[in-house]
Amino acid sequence: MELDNLLKSKVRFHLGINSGSQIPAGDRARVEEAMALIPDNLWYAQIINHITRCDYTFQKSAYYEIDPTTGQFNTAATSRLEQIAGDVQRTIATTDPLKADEYSWELYLREVDRLAETLYVANYRRPEVRRYMFDRSGSEFIMAIPGPADTAVGTRMMLNTMWR
Repeated sequence: MELDNLLKSKVRFHLGINSGSQIPAGDRARVEEAMALIPDNLWYAQIINHITRCDYTFQKSAYYEIDPTTGQFNTAATSRLEQIAGDVQRTIATTDPLKADEYSWELYLREVDRLAETLYVANYRRPEVRRYMFDRSGSEFIMAIPGPADTAVGTRMMLNTMWR
């Protein structure tokens, strides 16, 4: 089984894999292969579930959300929510924008980690994963990635010998 193009694009977005962001070719190829070789309906349903959860938590990770009816910004994220039950029931919502942003972004990254673990690929949204990208960038070549076939083609060899 294989994901359709929209789902593939969502997976690439959530995992932080963009062709212009210098992701190593091997990691990009692993993601493409994982999206093309889904074993059965159970795995497919779980991957769809992870993508849906990533979409939802990404949308909720923003501190301000836009109300579609009015176009106005509303504060969405709360850093602490207390519910007091008793004779009088009340809810106290406390908002600290920086804490709310930090907590909601971490929740989003955890959902993306689950997606990455299900596909057995790296999550380049995590800063600690992203730093290894530069150690391996340009050190491998995979034919499955769209683009030029090779960097050591005859024209480059000819240019190298012309300028000596």
